[in-house]
Amino acid sequence: MASLLTLAELRAVVTTGMDNADLQAVIDREEAIMIGRIGAPNDGIASITKVVRGSATNIYLPHRIASVASVEDRDTGAYAPVASDLYEIWEDGGRIERLYVRWGARVRVVYVPADDRPQRKAATIELVRGAIERTAMVRESVAQEYSYEAPDWERERNRIYRTLVFTGV
Repeated sequence: MASLLTLAELRAVVTTGMDNADLQAVIDREEAIMIGRIGAPNDGIASITKVVRGSATNIYLPHRIASVASVEDRDTGAYAPVASDLYEIWEDGGRIERLYVRWGARVRVVYVPADDRPQRKAATIELVRGAIERTAMVRESVAQEYSYEAPDWERERNRIYRTLVFTGV
């Protein structure tokens, strides 16, 4: 799979002395980790099927919603279709609200996630920047004139991932 982020796009916003091959390796590694954690990029065209736990008035999908093809729920036995006038879609929150009653124990949704490639590019830039800046040192101080404390790198990575998905990070 080709990188979503090009070297030229990264070099436009990140200054580094790394050569192109090494920098491309960092981009590839960060994109592979991202796919492993939150899945492949969404193009706003391909649909996916997601089964989530119900039993409440809201269900949450991991990505923003472009459109919903079908919703089915069940308590026991087979899934039964839910008419579109019995739920409301909150696209920007990845949320589907059941009107009048609660969802069954399990809900199966076939939907098209919104195109998240621009957000993934921005997140990859931040992840690569963090990988380049990351040091093994947690903190140091020299003669009370200089002090350095590294950020919590893992917390920062998780914050970046949470900008891309609503659940599962």
